[in-house]
Order: sequence, then C-alpha cells, then structure tokens
Amino acid sequence: MTPTIPPSVSSQPPASPSQTALASFSNMFSVGSVYALSMLHAELPRLLGTSQPWSFAPFTAACLGLSIGVSACASFMAISGARVTAASGTALWGSAVFGTGHFLARLNLEGILACLFLGGIGVGWTYLAVVVLVGQGFPRQPLARSAIGPLGFSSGTAACITLGSLYQFGSLSAEERGQFLKSGGILVIAIAAATMALLPVETDQSRLFSRPQSIRSNSTIFFSALLFFNALPGMMLFAALLPIASHYRVHFDDSLNVLPCAMATLTLEGFLAPALSARLGARSTFIFLFCFRGLVLISFSQSAGAAMALVALSTVLFAHGTGFSILPGLIKSQQSNATQFPHAYGQVLAAWGAAGIVGTSFVAAFASSLDDLKTASFYTGLLVLSLGAALRFMPSIGAHCLQ
Repeated sequence: MTPTIPPSVSSQPPASPSQTALASFSNMFSVGSVYALSMLHAELPRLLGTSQPWSFAPFTAACLGLSIGVSACASFMAISGARVTAASGTALWGSAVFGTGHFLARLNLEGILACLFLGGIGVGWTYLAVVVLVGQGFPRQPLARSAIGPLGFSSGTAACITLGSLYQFGSLSAEERGQFLKSGGILVIAIAAATMALLPVETDQSRLFSRPQSIRSNSTIFFSALLFFNALPGMMLFAALLPIASHYRVHFDDSLNVLPCAMATLTLEGFLAPALSARLGARSTFIFLFCFRGLVLISFSQSAGAAMALVALSTVLFAHGTGFSILPGLIKSQQSNATQFPHAYGQVLAAWGAAGIVGTSFVAAFASSLDDLKTASFYTGLLVLSLGAALRFMPSIGAHCLQ
C-alpha cells in the first residue's frame, strides 16, 4: 500500500522540503481512511438489511475506482502537475465520503457504492501524485521518501478507527453515521484546498512525464503480479478488519480499541524497509515476506486465539507495506527514462485495486464465522508460502526484475 518513493524526475523541487512533507502527509492521511471502510460495511446488514456478502460491496467499489485512478493518474499529472492531481484526488475522496454519508442517512446502498467508486479514483490520483511529490521534494533522502507515505496512510486509518471508538460508531443510527461521514468529508476537502494553497504552482509538466514505449512489458507484467500477490492478504484483512475483530470482542466498539495500535506496524515498515532491502536484496526480501507471512497465516488457521490473531495482523500489515515500499525503486530501475516512471508505476498499481476486489470477494464468502476465517487464512497462507518458495527455488522467475 505505501511506497518508498524514488528520486525526483525533475531537477528542481516544486516546494520546500517542509512544505512537501506536510502536504504529502496530510493528503496520505486523508485517503488512508479508505482502509477503514470496514467500519461502514460491518454494520450495513443491521442498518440497510443487506446480506452479509453484499455488505462488503463498498470496499469492492472503492478498489475498482482505485485501479482506474492509478492507471489514469500519470496522464492527469502530465497536464495538471502533481500538486493539482494530489489535491484533486483528495477533494474527490472527501466529496465521496460526504456523499456516502448523505446516502447512508437515506439508506441508499446504490448511492453509497457510486460515491465510493468515484472516491476510489480520487485515492488513486492522490496516492501516485504524492509518490511524485515526495520524490521531487526529497531526491537524496531515501528514508524520508520511504517514511512519509506509510506514516500518513496508516495514521489516517488509525485516526478513523479511534474516532469510531470514541464516538461509539457501532451504536449510531444510519442518520447519525451519515452526519459523522459528512463532517469527515468536509475536513478532507479542506485539506485538499490547503494543499493547493501551500504548494507553489508547477510549470512545464509535459517534460516531467512521458509514456513508456511498451506499457505492458514483461517487467510490468511481473511487477503487477508481484504487487497483486503481495497486496492480496492485506486487502483481505482491511476488507474484514472489523468483522474479524468482532470475533474476539463482545461489543462492536470494544473491537476498535486495539486496531489503531496495530496500524503502527504499517508505519514501521516505512522506516525499516530500506534497510531490510539493502541488507537482503530485493529478491530475498520478497521471499522472506511471502514465506514468513504464509507460515503465520497457516499457524493462525490452526490456533486462532487472540494473541495469535494479533501476531497475524501485525505480520500481514508489515509485509503489506514493506512490499509496497520496495517496488517503486525496482520499477524505476527498469525505465530507461526517469520521466516514464509515473506511467509505468501507475500501470503496476492497478493490481493493487484488483487485489482488493479479489480479496474482498473471497472474504465475503468466509467472514460469517471464526472457523470460516481460519479456512480463508489457511488457503491464503498456503498461496503466499508457495509463491515465496517459487521465488526461492526457481531463480528464473523475475530474474530480469529482482536481483
């Protein structure tokens, strides 16, 4: 989900480092709330009378929009610049959150899905634009490029969950929840407006972005597959975060208390991923992430106590973010021209949304009981463990991409 951001594609940063850091953190914080959508769909069966599988549709809609947003983002940036693109994406997400609150108060599921689909596009715009902004602002500071995104994204998720606990989100009516979301949407839109005011106007954007000659090259296909399978367990987790937590707590709001603390592992990877990749190498790091995560998920399927659940949660979050942190630099290294990076990375990031759609569909069939979740954990763990073993014992896989 959150990247190590490669060096800038422009020779001059568009703003001071402090301005870039503040704007980038704030925008990532805003769109990070997409990972807290399980707070909404966990209660949809009670509020709207939807079936349990349909209650996961909001996250699916957002993930579909996310795939479209990241795919189209570079073209938008070539016209408007990273500053306008990031602010526009954040404003679109804020408008979607506001609209979701409006339609939730009216018990209109179709309106909720339409808003979150459009909001997902905004998340995609903001995410990739912030990658470029931080790359421009910190071309020689890899730790800053690695840490700002994860810190903002995970903080946004944690803040939403914490507020949900403080305001007893699980006991609110549909109208009260709608007002809560409307207030959040207005705040996000204000952050988008502040971004436009804080960062200076960019010029000559066409020279900063160019389309690769072969969008679907072998390396792009490999990186898309790598990102998809790296993101799959994490997207499954975020889709069912509150339903999973509720199996260990009697009351909905009690289940919110431990989750913000777990988001710290998503932040931690931003600080540790560069050192881990430098020490082990990209290939060995992904082998470790897949194998260790697979073993933990299989262990959880055999012993799903609260302590083991917390270990599995932390492991999945850390591996999820670490994979995202390593990939941008690898993709950058495959480009003959640095200006091709936003297009190339945007095409790869489409697999992020696809992983969300597939993962949510899988979870929707296995979220009714703890035994079903254990089954889902077993098969997911077996899948990622097999992928790690394949990378380890079949060096020809991704040999041109992973060193």
